[in-house]
Amino acid sequence: MGSGPRRSAAALTLALLTAVAPPAWAQQPEEEDASKVVEAPAPNTVTAYGAAADHGPSSSMGLAEPLVAMAPTPTGGGYWLAASDGGVFAFGDAAFSGSAGAIDLNRPVVAMAATPSGDGYWLVASDGGVFTFGSASFHGSMGGVALNEPIVGMAATPTGDGYWLVASDGGVFAFGDAEFHGSMGGVELSRAVVGMAATPEAGYWLAAADGGVFTFGDARFHGSMGGKPTDRPVVAVAASPGGDGYWLAAEDGQVYAFGVIELGSAAEADAEGAEAETVAVAAHPGGDGYWLAHGALPVVEVEERGPGVAALQRRLRDLGYWVGPVDGVFGELLEQAVFAFQKYEGLTVDGVVTRATRAALSRASRPAPRSAGGDRIEVDKARQLLFVVRGGRAEWVFNTSTGTEEPYTFEGQTYLADTPEGRWTVYREIDGVRVSNLGRLVRPKYFHEDGIAIHGYAFVPPYPVSHGCVRVTLPAIDFIWGNGLAPIGAEVWVYGTTPEV
Repeated sequence: MGSGPRRSAAALTLALLTAVAPPAWAQQPEEEDASKVVEAPAPNTVTAYGAAADHGPSSSMGLAEPLVAMAPTPTGGGYWLAASDGGVFAFGDAAFSGSAGAIDLNRPVVAMAATPSGDGYWLVASDGGVFTFGSASFHGSMGGVALNEPIVGMAATPTGDGYWLVASDGGVFAFGDAEFHGSMGGVELSRAVVGMAATPEAGYWLAAADGGVFTFGDARFHGSMGGKPTDRPVVAVAASPGGDGYWLAAEDGQVYAFGVIELGSAAEADAEGAEAETVAVAAHPGGDGYWLAHGALPVVEVEERGPGVAALQRRLRDLGYWVGPVDGVFGELLEQAVFAFQKYEGLTVDGVVTRATRAALSRASRPAPRSAGGDRIEVDKARQLLFVVRGGRAEWVFNTSTGTEEPYTFEGQTYLADTPEGRWTVYREIDGVRVSNLGRLVRPKYFHEDGIAIHGYAFVPPYPVSHGCVRVTLPAIDFIWGNGLAPIGAEVWVYGTTPEV
């Protein structure tokens, strides 16, 4: 199957080399590079560095969906840009050969690659579907195949008779004359893989959101940002044409160079005025420059869709917030996860991913439950959060809605809508629906003698509204049941003061 990742051996080699010279990422130019931007890039534009010329667009493109990918022509005299809806835009000497913009896609486009001849290109969607244009031949896809994680990148072979696809879990899929040299599939990653780049011969690099780099085949390790602080997550990787290095690009446009020279970045601009996010980096064929493509900086909310939403889902899931399937669609479950994240981080709880929420996501770590050890369910009434704790670690975090602590009337009798604090035990469960003075309880897990349970409900706002039970969404209670997260005998620890609404 080819060689596996050589990160450790290459890291040792790098350490020996740095004894005589600092790595490329640490080198500072003596003079300010004139190619560096001084203003924040506009949405759906390109910025050029070094020998890479700016071929357009000259100003922000008004697109239905934002840019997500780019590929240069073999001459370096142009490039193609792709939007998440499959639209393709050609600049310079890049010839337009068609697009998927008029196709009703199952999933958004996330990456593209050009043929070595420059007469065609491929697009790939997050479900692994591949679309071909011009001289680009179809060699297969993952469309229709159940993936563990969505596709996030692709790279063409040097002959153009094949290509690789990579998923966010590091799984690699080879088609045509592309040889499989290994993957990170099955390896527990610190952060999700975000892209890939091919060598001139027979190998490829994978890059993760934390800047970690993994090498396969003849791809050499030149360094990474793994373990080093970054202001924003890495979103893309591009290799120098000779295969002697690569550039990593972060969401804020910061460029990290390894084995090659850093020639400027969009992060030089005022971040507060940014209206775009960097989505792709492409190397100039001469190896002496690169381009950054910038998409729109979204205020992501319900009903949005695209690779940015999928990245948000992966990030929240990696932090322990339950988001349901990673499908690139901002639905109810993602909104619930955003509620939970905003609550834990002390942000405005509105379910909308604003710049403040995005900034918090980039620096956040997994939430810490109150338990120092052991397995249990924790219900934090103060923050309206439910933690599934395993070994003192928050395995999953859910938005919840507990009792209002106010009186209510049912069939002429008055009750108090309280969720009692204390340590309780799940003593009864119903795999169905029960209606009582506490309301309509779907698949309840009872833990208190007053009939109070963790259960599913159709309406779970980010504030207390129940009659005393601990509400989660209907899909969430199915997940809890299906994964045995609250079996009979499980401890339920309820604590905190219910906030006023």
